[in-house]
Amino acid sequence: MAKLHEIDFAALSGAEKSKFILDLKDLAEECFAAYPFEVTINAQLLIFTRWWNSYRLMVPEIPAPEILETIMEMLWDYQEGKIEPSEFMRFADCLDAVVIEIATGDTEKLDKDEAYYDFKAQYFWNWAEGEPYYNIFLIDASSLFEEIREHIIDWNCVQSIVDCDLADLKVPFLEEMDEAPDCTANVLEKWSQEVYNTPTFCEVISLLQRDIQNALSGMPMAELRKQYQSEYVFSPEDCAKITEEAF
Repeated sequence: MAKLHEIDFAALSGAEKSKFILDLKDLAEECFAAYPFEVTINAQLLIFTRWWNSYRLMVPEIPAPEILETIMEMLWDYQEGKIEPSEFMRFADCLDAVVIEIATGDTEKLDKDEAYYDFKAQYFWNWAEGEPYYNIFLIDASSLFEEIREHIIDWNCVQSIVDCDLADLKVPFLEEMDEAPDCTANVLEKWSQEVYNTPTFCEVISLLQRDIQNALSGMPMAELRKQYQSEYVFSPEDCAKITEEAF
């Protein structure tokens, strides 16, 4: 059976594309089942770095809060072995407390340690300016810290961004499609298949597959880090178009 990165997504039928997206998490888990934990995290980091390079360009009038760049740099530094695990784990624990509050309003963990509030004051002092544009990316990217901290793998964050953000919100702008219909499940499924069939969405999946291939290639992370400074899920020109249409 073909692995996730070997499937020709563009050649699939509409129903097969829908099943691919529905099963994306399971396909990813199967693809990396025989590989070390670090390789799987590397793949997710490549995917998120590509997305981040585009997301940061979409709201130019509201510059991305510095904490998001810090998060991505911290993940790369850790995967390259440039920082001590204890330092990374402390950062991850503090980040978790703040993200829980941002995502849910729950301050129970934040209230347990003054260090969490110090972390929030240091890194999230201007976060309100970025809401709500960057909340989704913050929550999903922070899940990588949780995976590393707990030594677990969870592809839900990748599947969520692919289907609920890129497919539902970003691709339709570039393809000049109508918004998702608020009607029956059958009509919504038909609309989703139309999105999945677009050249733009097929390219989104192709790029994700390329990121997986790069992670499996064994190329040193230092080389990949340099390469991924200019890898995008949407080109800067397309990001400008999304900005014009959406904001």
